[in-house]
Amino acid sequence: MKPEEVRRIAILGAGVMGHGIAQIAAQAGISVTVRDIEQSFLDGAKAGINKNLGRLVERGRLKQEDLPTIIGKINMTLSLPDAVKDADVVIEAVPERMEVKHAVWSEVAQHTRLDAILATNTSSLSITEMATVVSDPGRFVGMHFFNPPTIMKLVEIIPGDKTRSETIATIKGLAERLGKTPVVVRRDAPGFIVNRILITYLNEAAKLLEQGYSKEQVDAAMQFKVGMPMGPFMLADLIGLDITYNILKVFEESLGSAYKVAKPIQHLFTQRKLGRKTGEGFYIYGKPEVNEEQARGFDPIVLLKPFIAEAERLVAEGVADPPSIDLAVKLGANLPAGPFELKSRLESGVGVDEKPVLTEAKNGVLRITLNRPSKLNSISTEMLNAVANAVENAGSDNSIRCIVITGSGERAFSAGADIVEFSKLTPAQALDYTKAGKKAMKKIKASKKPVIAAINGFALGGGCELASWCDFRVANDDAKLGQTEANLGIIPGWGGTMILAKLVGKQRAKLLITTGETITAEEARQIGLVDRVYPAGEFSAKIDEFVAKLVAFSPTVIAAVKKLTNPNVKEEDLEAESAEFSKLFETKDFKEGMTAFKEKRKPTFTGEQ
Repeated sequence: MKPEEVRRIAILGAGVMGHGIAQIAAQAGISVTVRDIEQSFLDGAKAGINKNLGRLVERGRLKQEDLPTIIGKINMTLSLPDAVKDADVVIEAVPERMEVKHAVWSEVAQHTRLDAILATNTSSLSITEMATVVSDPGRFVGMHFFNPPTIMKLVEIIPGDKTRSETIATIKGLAERLGKTPVVVRRDAPGFIVNRILITYLNEAAKLLEQGYSKEQVDAAMQFKVGMPMGPFMLADLIGLDITYNILKVFEESLGSAYKVAKPIQHLFTQRKLGRKTGEGFYIYGKPEVNEEQARGFDPIVLLKPFIAEAERLVAEGVADPPSIDLAVKLGANLPAGPFELKSRLESGVGVDEKPVLTEAKNGVLRITLNRPSKLNSISTEMLNAVANAVENAGSDNSIRCIVITGSGERAFSAGADIVEFSKLTPAQALDYTKAGKKAMKKIKASKKPVIAAINGFALGGGCELASWCDFRVANDDAKLGQTEANLGIIPGWGGTMILAKLVGKQRAKLLITTGETITAEEARQIGLVDRVYPAGEFSAKIDEFVAKLVAFSPTVIAAVKKLTNPNVKEEDLEAESAEFSKLFETKDFKEGMTAFKEKRKPTFTGEQ
């Protein structure tokens, strides 16, 4: 069976994972039947899907008129035979206990077609053992989605001992149809790639508490010194200490006593303090936070060494190669760098501190990378200055023929300005802030070298402004663009109101800015905001081709063309935008917009001053 021939999928289990997988399959145009053992579970799944789709419409990522078609692709049933009888692929997402999975697959084997592919969403259990209860284990495979499956890009594909290569190829292609990035694990092993490294890392962190370090100290160091989105103790609470505990027990039974559950995790598990889901784990919830000062006295290398060592063990065991491990860990755990990338940085003396802007000059091209992947490359004042300086310095470097600005990671070019930074600004400080942004944009416009925005994901708010000021905008087909500041109760502050109008016309710019609408890369191409759109899988190669053409042309010709064709934005117009931007920081709507953003809800604006 070829991936494009998959027309019907059965999902067994209507929980968060099951109904999330059903949603993305339906969005991809595939008919789905979700089965569970109680009607209340199915009702909850239906409500969850409707809520998720509604949010996508609110954020401009789906059109309201598309919802009936998507929802119409999803059926719910209590009957397992009815769910699987016509399915091309069956995906199981039931609780992580081998006896439960064996019972489900034994029943599936009696009712499914003999040519149907059988896939389990297990996060740590043996694919080979699970396949023993089905006829023809060559069609059985692991297809491990990450939570939430509607957002997380990674799918680990794991063969059992008897899984056929054709089965792996079909599931890999199906994952790509669902908009995911598949990583094929070379062999069945406990925890596969991400959980093997990540859960072991959490266990090693817990052991540090017995050595006298505090949870706040370790979390702060890993967040602020390494650039991880959260420290290991907050992450363990988010995952759930019951899940962490159960996976570690599997590791201990399969891999040995080195994976024994650390005493702090054991203690919290016994007390049923399981993290956010119970209101208490390592932290008490609310919303715990750490600050940079708390990181004093802890060297992240203490924890990175076992993190890297576990990845090296996976390579030695033949589970995966280093590039696959790095990709899987970054996508599956939202980390800024994979273990082998971190190892390389340590060995080269670069260190592990996250540098917010990276520059690399090679073959006549200066690549500027916004490097805060854990924050979707949100742009701080420090980053603006770094970008401006890099562009300016390239102007006097005759070896540089072209400049490329892009974002680190797979998810974003830049999701906008650093909200944490500007949410604390007074109106006077906001005026200075917007001027700092405009200074960087003017440097890009004034450069005699062509500047390309390689848009590899979200380009929202300030990210969209930065891209708009570049000479060329090339996006992958997963990219989303928008001037989304209106959702926060403000306007663009880095010249976005002017430059967008020059690119797409005043009326279109007015609509995009006032609604805060997010559009696809192809929609952006059609209105002139983007010049080229390439498939995500080919994006890097296509950018290289695009750049190579520019590098081959005469620098003096390019400088002359830029001078004659760049949009002419008047200084007084930029000053007027800055003034209006700073005034909005005094309004109740701005305060409401910021509060709603933090609370992840839709703002209620009143227009009160």
